[in-house]
Amino acid sequence: MGRMLGILLAVGTVMGCGGAAGNAPEGPTSVAVSTVAVKRQPVERTITVVGSFVPVSRVAVAAQEEGVVTAVRVREGDRVRAGEVVVELDDRELLAELDEARANLEEAASILQRAQRLHETGLASAQELDAAVARQRVSAARADALETRRSFTRIVSPVAGVVTARLVEVGDLASPRAPLLDLASGQGLLLRVPVSELDVVRLHAGDTALVSVDALPELEVVGRIERIFPAADAVSRQVTVELKVDETPLGVRYGFLARAHLVVERLPDALLVPEAVLQRGAQGEPFVWVVDQGTARMREVTVGLRFEGEAVVSSGLAEGELVVTEGIARLSEGTLVEVTSSPGAGS
Repeated sequence: MGRMLGILLAVGTVMGCGGAAGNAPEGPTSVAVSTVAVKRQPVERTITVVGSFVPVSRVAVAAQEEGVVTAVRVREGDRVRAGEVVVELDDRELLAELDEARANLEEAASILQRAQRLHETGLASAQELDAAVARQRVSAARADALETRRSFTRIVSPVAGVVTARLVEVGDLASPRAPLLDLASGQGLLLRVPVSELDVVRLHAGDTALVSVDALPELEVVGRIERIFPAADAVSRQVTVELKVDETPLGVRYGFLARAHLVVERLPDALLVPEAVLQRGAQGEPFVWVVDQGTARMREVTVGLRFEGEAVVSSGLAEGELVVTEGIARLSEGTLVEVTSSPGAGS
């Protein structure tokens, strides 16, 4: 009996020692995180707006005289010179009237010469001479008017440019002031784009912008703001901004869709963090996790602009602080952390 009691006591002692060893407290563990070092750098906020290319100047070539079209010398895409004849009208009736007027002018000139001789010899009165002079002037004016009208049947291009539309064909009846051709004139292209009233106040004539063309994705040219229209649309609250591209890029045609990338704000010394690190507190306030002497700390921040995956922090952080980018879900205030990587901001 005494021997059995000794064995039981020995077994209890061993089990007690084993239990104590299994419940020994462990040391504090750390959470592996990645961080980014906050730094200041210049940034630009851009907007992209869409418009279509148009000519610098559009000219409608119109008839000044009514007549049947007898010739159209150009087609769409042709280049014309200033003063080049592009359309001709039937001038036969005007030519007949002009011949009659010239004959009347010759007759009036002859009558005037005879009246002058008679007046010099005293056989014609001053009144008769004045009547002959007036008749000659009226005949000359009539002939000049018909000559001018006949010249209107040979319609010339008022400017140098490219024909964008041919609106008549041979046999059509041209009416005064009715357009016959449309011309695109001027060097380069214009791009008119709508810009929100909230952004247009940050733009100025002379600002430059990158312009891309949907039909030619590899093409990118520089445009310059020529003018900003003075009024906003009452419904859309947008203002038309006109950009000039000085040279017409190869392959670009009038009417092509283009996108202008306008810089509406420049920040020369912005404090940036990746937008993905921003968290929301219980009251919706933004905060980030920072590493402070090996522990995680919650830091409320004030956020300004957000663009291209980054956010500008106006307060709450200092340059050089480490902001946690990975491992955020396992953090709480005061958690020990082990930084496994710490790339520079924006790298």
